[in-house]
Amino acid sequence: MRILIVVAFLLAALAAAARAADNPNAPYRPPPRVQADPAAWYSPALFKPMGKPQRGDWMAEHPEPAQSFQDYVALGPNLPTQERHTIYVAAVGPMTAKERERLAALREYMEFYFTLPVRAGPDLGLEGVAKRDREMPRGARRQYLSTDILYKVLRPALPRDAYCLQGVAMVDLYPEPSWNFVFGQALLTERVGVYGLVRFYPAFQEQPDSPEGEQRGLKRSLATLVHETGHMFGVAHCQKYECVMNGSNSLAESDRRPIHLCPECLRKLRWNTGFDITKRYEGLKAFYAKRGMKAEAEWIELRLRECRGPPSAKGG
Repeated sequence: MRILIVVAFLLAALAAAARAADNPNAPYRPPPRVQADPAAWYSPALFKPMGKPQRGDWMAEHPEPAQSFQDYVALGPNLPTQERHTIYVAAVGPMTAKERERLAALREYMEFYFTLPVRAGPDLGLEGVAKRDREMPRGARRQYLSTDILYKVLRPALPRDAYCLQGVAMVDLYPEPSWNFVFGQALLTERVGVYGLVRFYPAFQEQPDSPEGEQRGLKRSLATLVHETGHMFGVAHCQKYECVMNGSNSLAESDRRPIHLCPECLRKLRWNTGFDITKRYEGLKAFYAKRGMKAEAEWIELRLRECRGPPSAKGG
C-alpha cells in the first residue's frame, strides 16, 4: 500500500533571488548570524543519530542526496519578506465543531514552531473536485483528488501576503487513480499544500473516541503539518538524526519519529526566519503543557537547560 506524502520538491530559487534583487529591504527576518549563535543551541546531546534504514523505510525505498546546512543556504530557499510572511491554515471541506478545535490547535502550534504569524485561511469547499467511492474493509468511503484541490481550490485562494497556504481536510485523499490514498500533497513553487488528517483519528477505523486516541491523532497531525511546512521553507528530508523532517513511508514509521527538529534542521530554519531559539522552545513548552503532551514538554525543558547553559556562579 503506497501511503507516501507526495511532495513536488522544486524550490523557486531563481524567483527568490529575483525578488531579493528587486527589493533589497524585503527580508522579514533579521540578518542571519549563525556563526555567532551559542554552540549549545545546536548541541547533538539530546538527539539520536539516524540508524540504517530498515526494509520498507523511506530511505530504503527512496534514496535521496543529503542536504547540509551549506547546501541549504546555497540553494536559495524561499525567505519570508515584509510582503509575504504569514502562514495560512485553511479548512478544506466540511468540518465538525470538534474538528475545527483541532484545526485551531494546529494553527497555534504552527505559530510557535515557525515563529511567523499564522492565520485562519478562508473556508474552502470541495465543489468541482474529482472524487471516487472506494470499497474498504468497513464499507465504501469517499476520496477526493488531491491535485484537483491544489490547482482548483488552493492556488486561486492564496492570499497576497501569504508565505504559504496549507489546506487541512478531514476527508480521505488520493493523488491519482493508481494510488490507494495519500496523506498529503504540496506544490512548493506555488506555496500551497493539502493534507487529509482523517486517518489519524479513531473514527476512521470506526473505533470509539478516547483521550488516548485523540492525543495520538493530534500528535500525528502536528507532526505532519510541521514536516510539510518545513519543506515549504526548503528543508529536505533529514538523514543525520531522528527528526521530524525524516521521510516516512508508512504511518508506523512516522510514529517512530520525534516531533522535534534536529540540530541541523533547526539551524536551517533559524537561518531562514531569524528566531531566538530559547524563546521558540519556551513557546513550544507552553503548548505541550497545555495539551497534556508531557513527554514533549519534559524534553523541551532539557533542551532549554542545555541552550541556556549552566547558571552563572554568584560571587560572595
